[in-house]
Amino acid sequence: MESTVVDPDMEELFNLFLEQESEPWDSREPDTDPTVCIAGNPEDCPRILSEKQPFHFQIRDTSHKSFYLQDNILVATNLQGDNAAVEEKVTVVPNRHLERKRCPLILGVQGGSKGLSCGNDGQPQLQLEDVQLLNLFHQEKEAKCFTFYKTYNGSTHSFEAAAYPGWFLCTSTQVNKPISLTMQLGQSAITDFYFQRK
Repeated sequence: MESTVVDPDMEELFNLFLEQESEPWDSREPDTDPTVCIAGNPEDCPRILSEKQPFHFQIRDTSHKSFYLQDNILVATNLQGDNAAVEEKVTVVPNRHLERKRCPLILGVQGGSKGLSCGNDGQPQLQLEDVQLLNLFHQEKEAKCFTFYKTYNGSTHSFEAAAYPGWFLCTSTQVNKPISLTMQLGQSAITDFYFQRK
């Protein structure tokens, strides 16, 4: 499934992270340790990441259900009025190790402090892990299970797990059910989403 429409938000995101790379490690200040920046907090390497911040998006399925956290599980429901304040925005950074034209995005919530992982045990299972998305940007192997190929058809978007081809991010047709993964497109699960930058 290939994107048929140019997504200007994604062009901007990939240009920011990939075409304005900081200078090579060997030309940086002597006290700038790349391993600290990769394994530690983004704050440990402000020269490198200060201008590169994740993008944040409001995501809703085609039934207009929003994402929110319930006991550290990401679920989808219709949020209105005061409840709208608990809606989770999806945070994204590009995966620079995968094919750019497929729009590989590392997805998270909570401002990028929790990643949406498909797991790596052979059977895909969506779960939240405490990671920093900006750190995953530097990690090829670790980032793949948090990466989804985004396809845009001009009105809705779909998200295919990079580590599990054919598995897509989905919501249930019922409310208050966990966000999960499915191979059954267009059947009992919703795999098309409205995805608007915030």
